[in-house]
Amino acid sequence: MAASNTSSPNSALYDWAQLVRLPNVFTVLADVGAAFLLVAGGPQPVARLVAVILAGVCLYWAGMILNDVFDVEKDKAERSSRPLAAGRIGLGKARMAGWALLLLGIIIAAVSGYLPAQDRPTTWVPGVIAIALAGMIVAYDGPLKKTPAAPAAMGGCRVLSFLLGASPCMVMAADEPLFPKYVLGAACGFGVYIMGITTMGRREAVGGPSHHLPTGFLVTCFGFILLATAPWLAPPEDQVVLLDWDPAVVRMFPLLIAMIAFPVVIRAFRAVRSPSPAHIQMAIRVGILSMIPLAAAYAYLGAGQVWAMVIFALVVPSLLLAARFRVT
Repeated sequence: MAASNTSSPNSALYDWAQLVRLPNVFTVLADVGAAFLLVAGGPQPVARLVAVILAGVCLYWAGMILNDVFDVEKDKAERSSRPLAAGRIGLGKARMAGWALLLLGIIIAAVSGYLPAQDRPTTWVPGVIAIALAGMIVAYDGPLKKTPAAPAAMGGCRVLSFLLGASPCMVMAADEPLFPKYVLGAACGFGVYIMGITTMGRREAVGGPSHHLPTGFLVTCFGFILLATAPWLAPPEDQVVLLDWDPAVVRMFPLLIAMIAFPVVIRAFRAVRSPSPAHIQMAIRVGILSMIPLAAAYAYLGAGQVWAMVIFALVVPSLLLAARFRVT
């Protein structure tokens, strides 16, 4: 009996990977990295890019851990195989790890704005965005989780995650907005998209007809529209002169987003028509992992096809790990 309470290092790592929903972390690498590439036009300054990505990962993992900490009693009834619900990871240890990662993410983000960056000035913006993101994470995991505002809070987390990626390149100026309109448009597109996916997933464990499914489907589609049109918020002259975007890429961008959206829309529509847990969970799984090609499209717009392929390549480890770990 005593042996059943012990675990090898490998099994312990597996439990922590399950707790943080390891396949999903590549969506954070993708959207934070793509936002940086979009506004910087490339990976420079590298130190700030690496730091802000690390900050995004810490904050995301904190959110995943604290999500299960807050939901441990519910999981014992509905998802007894989860690491905390099953007792494979101690609740106190998970709580400490979650809050520590939250604080670490804020610190790394704040430092990222002050790392050497050639001709770029220092900026406090990443620290402020990280604090806002941490607050939204706690609000979603805690008081908002069981309310109608939960999907909007989850969407807000993705808005702030994208803005976090762009933030090391942003400096407050008296006569200019903090973030360009096209960056805000893209961030809102990702946020609305995830809000729709989250709305659809509210009954993933039990299935059955629900207004959440058609509502989430429509919100998801609206998110795709925002993502497809956000680059148009940049004035045409800025697209060529300031941002150095390829006009051909700008013209074909809505088609590129539509191609990525197609499999998500098909699976989401199937879940609406036949709301079994399996169909809903497949739609959510595909929807979450499609964050990576969507982010790659924005990397393509801002930094070209090589960096787009780097971001898109994150699909490979994400899919491989998704075969072993749940993404929801």
